[in-house]
Amino acid sequence: MFNQLMRGVSRYSMLAAGIACAAPALAQDADQGATGPVIDEIVVTAQKRSQRLDDVGVTINVLTGEDLKAAGTESLVDLAGITPNVQIKNVLANSIVNVSIRGIGLNDYAVNNNPAAGVYVDNVYLVSPAMLSFGLFDVDRVEVLKGPQGDLYGRNTNAGAINIISRKPSDVAEASLSVGYGRYNSFNAEGAIGGPIGDSISARLALETVQQSSGWQTNYVTGGSVGDTDRMNGRLQLDWQASDSLNFLLSAHYGYNNSDVLLYKADNILTTEEDAFASEPRTAGAGNDPRMKLRSSGVSLTANWEIAPDVTLTSISAYEHFSRLHREDTDGTSLSYLDSTYDNEIDQYSQELRIAYSGDGLELIFGGYFSNDEVLTRDEFFSPDLLPLFGLAGLEIIGNSYRQETDAYAAFGHAEVELAPQVTLIGGLRYTEESKDFDQATTFLCAAGVCSDVFAPVANEFSTSNVSGKIGLNIQLADRTLLYGSISRGFKSGGFQGQLTFDPAALQPFDDEKLTAYELGIKSRIAPNIQFNAAVFHYDYSDLQIYGPLFDSPVGVLFGIANVGDARVNGAEADIWWRPTDGLDLKFGIGAIDTKVTRSIVAGVAEGSVLPNSPELTLNGLARYEWNLSDDMAADITLSGKYQSKTRFDVVRAPDEAIEGGYFVGNAEVGFSFNENWRLAVWAKNIFDKLYRTQALNTSVGWTSHFGPPRTFGVSLSYEM
Repeated sequence: MFNQLMRGVSRYSMLAAGIACAAPALAQDADQGATGPVIDEIVVTAQKRSQRLDDVGVTINVLTGEDLKAAGTESLVDLAGITPNVQIKNVLANSIVNVSIRGIGLNDYAVNNNPAAGVYVDNVYLVSPAMLSFGLFDVDRVEVLKGPQGDLYGRNTNAGAINIISRKPSDVAEASLSVGYGRYNSFNAEGAIGGPIGDSISARLALETVQQSSGWQTNYVTGGSVGDTDRMNGRLQLDWQASDSLNFLLSAHYGYNNSDVLLYKADNILTTEEDAFASEPRTAGAGNDPRMKLRSSGVSLTANWEIAPDVTLTSISAYEHFSRLHREDTDGTSLSYLDSTYDNEIDQYSQELRIAYSGDGLELIFGGYFSNDEVLTRDEFFSPDLLPLFGLAGLEIIGNSYRQETDAYAAFGHAEVELAPQVTLIGGLRYTEESKDFDQATTFLCAAGVCSDVFAPVANEFSTSNVSGKIGLNIQLADRTLLYGSISRGFKSGGFQGQLTFDPAALQPFDDEKLTAYELGIKSRIAPNIQFNAAVFHYDYSDLQIYGPLFDSPVGVLFGIANVGDARVNGAEADIWWRPTDGLDLKFGIGAIDTKVTRSIVAGVAEGSVLPNSPELTLNGLARYEWNLSDDMAADITLSGKYQSKTRFDVVRAPDEAIEGGYFVGNAEVGFSFNENWRLAVWAKNIFDKLYRTQALNTSVGWTSHFGPPRTFGVSLSYEM
């Protein structure tokens, strides 16, 4: 496979070079206004200003709202199916999300650690992986930036950044409504209304709800189904054009999720109870009632002031509050080995201020950033059947608690200078200071409702300063062909493990991880109806943070996160959008990566190991065809799917149980539009009913697994004005 991978990288490089040579002539033909189908223009704000996607020297996958609907995208996890070299999955049941881009990610489920890929919703960074399980609704587009984004985005973007941009208020009246019903008694509704409410103010209100009364898992202890869902999200935006040069956008959101927690399929080493259901992967056990109670709310104010014809001042002020009560049966049986409850509360404030200049041959952005966040955690493991096995008879609960507060400051600058009519030099630097206070940290044991600390509460501090940035060169070979190369540097800040431990020394901080990326890419509108993008890259990855069973303990395997050494990543990816005729769109992507631990300083992580969640090959595709049935009726069909090769969930001690083979998941939708405003559709996900694991986790009672959902199907009716 490795030789095939390297041959693929070589082919991509030669193909990119060939297109670079041919592109000027092809683009010239396109510029001459050839008739026929034309691909839509895509505008992004990845570089903190509006640009054509073709003109941005960064590897970006853009998914429009229509793309997301066509692929049946409901949450952040679904984005992995339509983006090459991206893995997004639930790490802990269905309330902790991990994003890995090109093999770089975070496999930890503690809420105090930061993702390796920055996730931004309307320019507001979300600090914890627990905050990423929200539903996607009323979205204008999603921009997936790949590679370190250390200059304009800052810390914790080693893997890249995901920008989720909601639809904004308009100066014309708009309204939309969609309702649907699907397998397992699932009902969903999404609606939005907006438009002007005064001479200078526009508003938009969007709401979403998902209700489900059954599920695809069966709890063999109770005989009942698992999958009940009660989720709601809402967003209100007010856009005020205070003057010709001053604009304010106020956005407020609220959401909750009171749903079942997915069951763990366990291979429990302490009992044979679940063996009778070993051949039924979607049947598992739970002696408690696995449920979650999530609450998310926030408000942001964005101000844009054009203080001179070429100079704009932007301020983004935001506050987010998130709470999580997550109860699960981690041991997957009727016994109380690990009946877990995670109780978390997160508050975060952020302020970004930047000034931008746009002139002939020169683009400048300078700014500063501040954020503060506080995480409060109390995790409890009800284990009266497990603790006596380790000499702790009479005890019922083992748990840990802590508080973490983080302050981060940054100053940054970004410049794009036109060296020649078709050549632009890009440079950016960012200086960051960060401090974390980790206190009230202890492990406790409880009996009959009385809890005692195993050790005195620990208080530690971590601080770091770092310089990240980028230097690159853009060569505009033709109006619609860009060749770009860059060297970029990012870092993910260090911190403290949020897992249970009996050793207070394990609560010492781990250090920053750093990544230097070398990338060469091309974007070319090789014909009016064909867009082709490709990139090759090499990463030097140092002091990487790996989560796993790194520590021994008196109660079996416990877990933590630590710096384990260095690694490297080689890879390539390409995507194409072809509109061969009006009404037919074909979109395909391919990603290939080769990861390797080159230096290990931790026992159990072998040199030569591949990084977790880094399949060597990913493929994704979408084909959509729309045609007229009559003057006021049209039909459309969409086929989409993804393939990924073998992947490993855990590299610590290289367990075979953590390997999942390659698999393909396909989706389909057929729709009928009539009277210009209405659309009726039938859809199916995982149409071949593929059985595959999305996660494998080693616990104190053995291995547990999560599986992807089986075939689901349904119908939807939508109206848009």
